[in-house]
Amino acid sequence: MDMTLHKWQLGLIVGTPVVYGIGKYLVKKMITPRPKAGAKAEEEEQPPPDEGPDASAILAENNPLEASVETFGPKDGAGDSSDLEYRHLVADVGDYGMAMETEIRKHCQGMSVLYQNRAVWHVVLKHWDKVKEDSAKALEYDCRNGMAYLSRARAYDATGELQECLNDLEAARALFRVSSIANGSPEYESIQTFWKRVLLQGARADAKKIMRQRGPLFPSKVRINSYMQAFIADPLMKLSFPRPVTENEVLRGFPRALWAFREERFEDVIPACTEEIDTLESQYKTEARLMRGTFHLLSGSFYECHQDFEAVIGDAKANNELRAYALIRSAALCFQLRRQNKAMDAFEQAERLVRDNPDVYHQRGLILSKLQHYEVALMDFEMAARLAPGHVSPLVLKHFTEYHLSSLENDPQRMETALKKLGEVPLAHPNSIDAYMMRGSLLARRKDFVEALLCFERATELAPKNPVLMVNRAILELKRHGNAELVLPMLYEAIELDPRCHMTYPILVTLEIKRNNPEKAIELLNQSCLHTGTYNEVLHACSMRNALMARTVARKNLGIDCDPSKTTV
Repeated sequence: MDMTLHKWQLGLIVGTPVVYGIGKYLVKKMITPRPKAGAKAEEEEQPPPDEGPDASAILAENNPLEASVETFGPKDGAGDSSDLEYRHLVADVGDYGMAMETEIRKHCQGMSVLYQNRAVWHVVLKHWDKVKEDSAKALEYDCRNGMAYLSRARAYDATGELQECLNDLEAARALFRVSSIANGSPEYESIQTFWKRVLLQGARADAKKIMRQRGPLFPSKVRINSYMQAFIADPLMKLSFPRPVTENEVLRGFPRALWAFREERFEDVIPACTEEIDTLESQYKTEARLMRGTFHLLSGSFYECHQDFEAVIGDAKANNELRAYALIRSAALCFQLRRQNKAMDAFEQAERLVRDNPDVYHQRGLILSKLQHYEVALMDFEMAARLAPGHVSPLVLKHFTEYHLSSLENDPQRMETALKKLGEVPLAHPNSIDAYMMRGSLLARRKDFVEALLCFERATELAPKNPVLMVNRAILELKRHGNAELVLPMLYEAIELDPRCHMTYPILVTLEIKRNNPEKAIELLNQSCLHTGTYNEVLHACSMRNALMARTVARKNLGIDCDPSKTTV
């Protein structure tokens, strides 16, 4: 058994008798009255003993501390010698106070190390409850014991308490970052790896739980209209049914779904399509499947979406145009599932079914540009613009893509030409929001914020309640002025108009963190988890939220009050 004494223990053993002896001496000295000048004369003038006991003497016997203060305190008319002795005594008391604080601090650190060392042995034995108990005791004595946080984190990890584990790992990271275990050392890198693994593991579990409990997320009106307006020759939009004239006339099946779509009663579209599909002698079953599959696609219900599209594609009796559009939207599904080769195969099949259809090229160009295949995307946009000369979207995308391609090829002259042509589009199409938005985004990349803001202001005049425009304009204002207070109302209005506008949340979270408002940032991330569409978006929001929660708890435990924006998640 190790009998080695720590410094604080040795100091306590040796120092206690000394301090006790000095204290006893001081108390005795304070109680014993000092002889004063002319003491003999005063003794002669003292009253005889039989005149009764002095009350102050009785109090002094019962409360020596009070008597000593009265005896030693500076009094009116007291000499310099008495005042000097009083000041010396006060200084001595202060020194003893400092010495006691030092010893107490050493004692706390020593006790913390003892508990932490025992916790380490419990880790070896996998006694996780004991590890938590001893680590908690160690942190009671010293809240900045990094090894205690690390030991308890291992226990929480073993028992599946991932957020508590992350809280302790964040505290350990903060402590070791400023200790002898510097950034880049194997020990620190090991802690970093541990932290990243727990963060991702916890975020995945949270994201899966949210997706399971929340179910499919119905798209917003902005999202539905934006997606459907990207099609130039959608066969579903060519159909028309008479509107009911009287209250007794009730539309059913696909006609009801189409009118619900046109009147933006989007929640009624899927039930109405299902009604048409379930009818035995359905006249518009294929159209209903295509529309229902489109809404399942926008809702993230990928299995149901795939079932509907496959039913249309596999129906040899169905209209080729309807089958082609089912293939186009099936390609969008494959792209979201990161099956790019299958997406391109679906476009090729659609191209064989319907020749010279602008949507085949337009939609394929959109996917190719997202994959940064700008050269082939440009060819598709040119073809779509040639096949649909009256539609502005492929023309705008053609100039936009040409600018990107010229930038990659380092061709400034071609870039200027593409930007100029993009600026000329609103002259022929004054109501084109896309033309203003895309030109504004290119100007922003060139740091021409004044002209870029003018573009977004004109687009906002055409669509004042478009949340995407609000967010892009807010980003530009932030880049230009750097004033968060100026853009925060705009961003909060955007998510009020459309809580599913997922691009708003990361910006708001960043701004609230910079404003040292982590509670609001966590609230926004929780909101984002409920309204963002895909699993990956929910996973990212959960990761940010859990890391921010861990940082907030760690700061509180360590007694740190600093700007959270200086720490990277």
